[in-house]
Amino acid sequence: MKIFIVGLVKLGTKYGGGELYIQNLVYGLRDRGHVLTYFYISFSDNSFPSLTKQVVNGLEEMELSLPKDWLKKDNHSLQESILEKIHTILSAVKPDLLHAHGLKDCACMAAAREDIPCIVTAHHGGIVCPAGALLNANDAICRIQANDNACLKCCTRSIPGWRFWFPLIKIIPLKARLWLGKWLRRLPFIFFVTPLGTLSCNIRDKMKVVLDIGHYANKIIAPSPAIAEALVRNGIPEQKIKILSHGISLPQRQPLRSDFGTEPLRFLFVGRISYGKGLHIMLKAFSQLPSEKYVLHIVGGAVKKGEKRYEAQLKRKYASVNAVWHGTRPYEEIAGHIAWCDIMLHPTVCLEVFGLNIAESLAVGRLVIATRCGGAEAQIHEGKNGFLIPPNDPGALRDRLLNCIENPLILKEMSAQAVLVNSLDHHISELEAVYQECLK
Repeated sequence: MKIFIVGLVKLGTKYGGGELYIQNLVYGLRDRGHVLTYFYISFSDNSFPSLTKQVVNGLEEMELSLPKDWLKKDNHSLQESILEKIHTILSAVKPDLLHAHGLKDCACMAAAREDIPCIVTAHHGGIVCPAGALLNANDAICRIQANDNACLKCCTRSIPGWRFWFPLIKIIPLKARLWLGKWLRRLPFIFFVTPLGTLSCNIRDKMKVVLDIGHYANKIIAPSPAIAEALVRNGIPEQKIKILSHGISLPQRQPLRSDFGTEPLRFLFVGRISYGKGLHIMLKAFSQLPSEKYVLHIVGGAVKKGEKRYEAQLKRKYASVNAVWHGTRPYEEIAGHIAWCDIMLHPTVCLEVFGLNIAESLAVGRLVIATRCGGAEAQIHEGKNGFLIPPNDPGALRDRLLNCIENPLILKEMSAQAVLVNSLDHHISELEAVYQECLK
């Protein structure tokens, strides 16, 4: 089968679980004998678009480098420009099928123009959420359909001083906000003014993107029931959604350390250092426990400026917590970190589509304490291979941590029964069945 994969970034770029999953999937499909073209876009200082092709690790990689000035275009114009480029490339490549992980709306519409079946995978809440993470202004997982009014406050949170500006913006009639946004988009970017004035237009754009995906995609892969519900809630036809749990390359299962229960428990967090991952909740919970009873290991790094500020704030505020910050580590080391520790923590406050580190921990044979964030409920069986707690509740997490510290033998019995997870090989077989269905 000749498959055209639309990715997020260059293969090998490690930012989060989504990028890692795509890389493993691409190489897994290649090993099954499929002919693959992996496509992604980047932005450069060049004045004109350029397309670079190269064969890497047995598959063709295409990078479409676009001028940074294109980012100054309004969303509709940028979408049309990217759509035309993808359409031209598809006309030349002529794949049997397109699988979009990034640029989902453009990829769907371009595939439709060429009458090519298109599958979309939902990797995060941003597929339907104008604010990006399905986390509302009250730090709760959003469970309503995106709309002009409800999303305004959440989107305003990204603007400095939003608590002052939001009451002023919301009293402006919607028609006036949309007119203002369209007018500002015709002007050169103005710091602070453009992001604030175009909020309502951006919300409308996201709502249109969701409808475009729902209309043009043949199938939308939802890695958990939670994201499937969010897709349906926002207008994606239910019959187009297929729930398929992500698969992972199974690490070797490891027994607990021989001195388990006699030494302080070793807790582990693996992931990006960002607000949505809930590290502030986790550290607040640990700050209320005796530090000699545990050691918290944090593996992961901050990439964006906001994430780096968040990390610095956490280190200052919770300096008394018995935590070891390991920073970003190579993926090849992660299974070793999981095996060395006793319990994995997953304190996410936003909707988690899957939870790669949950699957990896269960595969190694480690319990997971996770919030009910969507992807966790699909993998964790309460009291059997882990524990589920409410999101954004440091008190509930503290109580569960204390219970684990005081009852280590129960954890030992549970770890031995931790269920196996979906393998990458099995997952690819499930995807191939979806591909064949779409090709018919």
